Formats: sequence, C-alpha cells, structure tokens
Amino acid sequence: MSPELTAIIVVGLSNVAGLAFLWGLHRDVADLRERMARIEGLFEGFTRRETAPPPA
Repeated sequence: MSPELTAIIVVGLSNVAGLAFLWGLHRDVADLRERMARIEGLFEGFTRRETAPPPA
C-alpha cells in the first residue's frame, strides 16, 4: 500500500470515529434532557403543594 492510500484510510476512519462520538454524545444529551425535565416537574409539584387541604 502506498503512503497516500494509508493516509486516506486513516483520515476516513478518524472521521467515522468522530461521527460515532458525536452521535453518542447527542444521545446522552437527549437522555439528560429528559431526566432534567422529569426532575423539574417533580420540583414544580413539590413547590405548589399546599399546607392545608382545600375546603370541600
């Protein structure tokens, strides 16, 4: 194999590895966003809780 072909293959593989990393990072950020939204909802429900039950 010529050095030029080797360089092209190495650069191509590094690009694939970079895309795989970014795809995994995107998925992790999406999971984190869902978890934070759930925690925010729990906090909203906790802070809006009344001390006495509403009159019936």
